[in-house]
Amino acid sequence: MLEDIKKEGNKAIEKTQKRIAKELKSKKFISLDNYVIEKIKSSVVNLIKNDIVLTPPPPHISADMSFSLFEVAKELKQDPKKLAEESATAINGQLGHSMSKLIESAETAGPYVNLFLNKNKVYQLIISQTIKLNLKFGQSDSNAKKVALIDYSGPNIAKPFGVGHLRSTVIGQALVNIYEATGYSVVKDNHFGDWGTQFGKLIYAYKMWADKKKMKGDPIGELASLYVKFHQEAEKNPDLEEKAREILQKLEKGDEKLFKLWAKFKKISISEFNRIYKKLGIKFDICLGESFFVEESEKLIKEILNRKIAFEDSESGAIAVENLEGLPSFLLRKKDGSTLYITRDLAALKFRKETFRPEQILYVVGEEQSLHFKQLFALANVLGYTNQTKVKHAEFGLVFIGGEKMSTRQGAFIALEELINQSIAKSKEILLEKNKGITSKELKEISKIVGIGAVVYNDLRQSRQKNISFDWKRMLDFEGGSAVYLQYTVARINSILKKLGADKRKTKISKPVFEKESEFALARKIMFFPLVILEAQKHDSPHFIATYLEELAQLFNHFYNEISIISTEDRKLRLSRITLIKSVATVIKNGLALLNIKTAKKI
Repeated sequence: MLEDIKKEGNKAIEKTQKRIAKELKSKKFISLDNYVIEKIKSSVVNLIKNDIVLTPPPPHISADMSFSLFEVAKELKQDPKKLAEESATAINGQLGHSMSKLIESAETAGPYVNLFLNKNKVYQLIISQTIKLNLKFGQSDSNAKKVALIDYSGPNIAKPFGVGHLRSTVIGQALVNIYEATGYSVVKDNHFGDWGTQFGKLIYAYKMWADKKKMKGDPIGELASLYVKFHQEAEKNPDLEEKAREILQKLEKGDEKLFKLWAKFKKISISEFNRIYKKLGIKFDICLGESFFVEESEKLIKEILNRKIAFEDSESGAIAVENLEGLPSFLLRKKDGSTLYITRDLAALKFRKETFRPEQILYVVGEEQSLHFKQLFALANVLGYTNQTKVKHAEFGLVFIGGEKMSTRQGAFIALEELINQSIAKSKEILLEKNKGITSKELKEISKIVGIGAVVYNDLRQSRQKNISFDWKRMLDFEGGSAVYLQYTVARINSILKKLGADKRKTKISKPVFEKESEFALARKIMFFPLVILEAQKHDSPHFIATYLEELAQLFNHFYNEISIISTEDRKLRLSRITLIKSVATVIKNGLALLNIKTAKKI
């Protein structure tokens, strides 16, 4: 019976293997070295013979960019202030030669070197490159020819897709997009929770209390209610827990009737999940679930026992691992002979490594599972499964609604679809207030983009390690700190371009020029976008993108309040400003796309 599950999974695996092989062989990338900021960095590094990280200077510093020599000085065992002075002298001594005329001067501030750029030349290069690359601007070849597997979403079968699984889903998809933007070929893996003791509980509850009418009308809702009812009844009668374990044992041994019931629950659930994923614009490569690895996990337990990494208790028959890298002991198999999800996760890890040969495997799972992953990784390491493959747990905080943590077992649960529908409805109200002339068709389309974007961005705008809560006023704030603030910035630019007749034609300008510092400030900010993406990938932190986009939008609004493009009489300057705001819109759209958020032409 599990063979049928494997056949279906193997088709998706084979398709993904072919795609990855094709990408590794022939996919074309944007060279990181061609970006303006990398050209500046390369010039400096070649001259001072030390690696550096270019960053925007703090607000009180008038320079265009800076770099610190703290770490370099520490490695070289030199005075960082003296090293900075030597570096600045070397840069200033080569201006106009090896620096390709991109830098005008260098000054020191303690261990920092502040760079002042040739604004005209740098401005021209940045804007021209942004327009040329368009939707590919920001992408790079930094991780080309590498494979990453990202395990995310992972909802539990026979339960509604709740707000609790929102975080893994949206963080995981954003990381997929960010990794791909840096050159990785990514395997998108949705590891369903479709095996274990909870199915013994659910099957027992279904047999005892299922309402056939409710199962026809709202099957997922009824299954969730039955799961809650089981735990309520088990508090009164603890013997029910043993009955559930007995059902799971029969299921694992291949009981045909139980398997058909389990398969029914799974089919209903996957259909429901796919409906939600479609709304969010998410597609996975493989959706195997824990059940795919049940048989392999039994083989692994034997291997682990033979290698004396675990031991079997002579009395209970339970199999445990002790004293592994100083971690608490843990079971691989319970005394009743049923497997645990750490063994299935181990089998999945081994399978992923052998099947896709990833440079790294990333698990986007809540921080409450941190001990589980430490134990999993320690066991995989001692077995040699992590050789040439990094394994990481990209943990995240909890979701709170009205101060309560989500829990299906306790009945404190809000379906994700309900949350999305609320957000779309509230978006409609706000859009109608702001735009009385909006058509019903536009309202339907735009409110969906704004509503879903609000939910996704509310999660991604802050560090994934933090807990999140839902505040509609903040989530739908046109003034800042929200997806709609960024979406509205793009819509505002589109409106300007339409008034100027520049929305449907390509702007041809050989040498962009600028007049105000606010114009160059925008171009300079755009220049850093490829590095922001790299940092977001390196630290598995989508909020780096969100923070950057908000800062860019703030700079644009400052520019917008200072300069009227329509009133600009000089033709060349006017065309330059049109090109500049097109570049801003492009970068915001590209950044939001990395976060899996759409933009509308008008709001």
